[in-house]
Amino acid sequence: MNFIAATVELRSHTTDPINAYGLDYCGADVVVPSNGGANAEVRIRALCYNREGQKLDAFKGWKEGTRALVTGNIVFSDDPKQALDVIINTIEPNIPQDMYVNQVVLGNAFFADDQIKDRKNGVAVKIGSTLDNSDVVTWLYMETHESRKPKLQDRIRKGRPICVQGYLREYRKDDSDSPYRAIVANDFSTRKDRPMASKDPASSSSAAGYTEVDPTPEY
Repeated sequence: MNFIAATVELRSHTTDPINAYGLDYCGADVVVPSNGGANAEVRIRALCYNREGQKLDAFKGWKEGTRALVTGNIVFSDDPKQALDVIINTIEPNIPQDMYVNQVVLGNAFFADDQIKDRKNGVAVKIGSTLDNSDVVTWLYMETHESRKPKLQDRIRKGRPICVQGYLREYRKDDSDSPYRAIVANDFSTRKDRPMASKDPASSSSAAGYTEVDPTPEY
């Protein structure tokens, strides 16, 4: 599961209902604002389950150009041109309009390769993230501070699962539809490598002779 808590700014409501992931939603185009301008905003398609209640009322009453604090699940696509889908769990539109929150936990992630790239003020590695019980993969970068490099060098293995906590950032050159997408990691964790235990055939049978090799007979 990939979780986000963020202050997002409403650009526009989607007029028609959206059927996605087997359910009906009301949708909206929103962004995580950035001091770097429109090219550095994180673009999101916010999805609110289409069921009468306080959450849907708050979602529909959300005014364009204002910010709301939302929590939800990130659903990545295999098409990097598409905005990230966020299925909203909670929404609070009554917040200070200069409030900024951008916190993400990627639980379904793994190292794409063994390459660590040096970046200004830190390092970056390519990671993949999957949907639940799915082969759909999206690729992005995990950036982290230089001080995390020794830990990264020790942990990185192609295909190894990783859990990342940090914040999302995107950048589009000349307003391109295909962004550079990264999670800037405050920290990350991996499961400990465990040696593969060799199975002793003798331990799975009561018959004698599995571990003994006789001389080759001459027929």
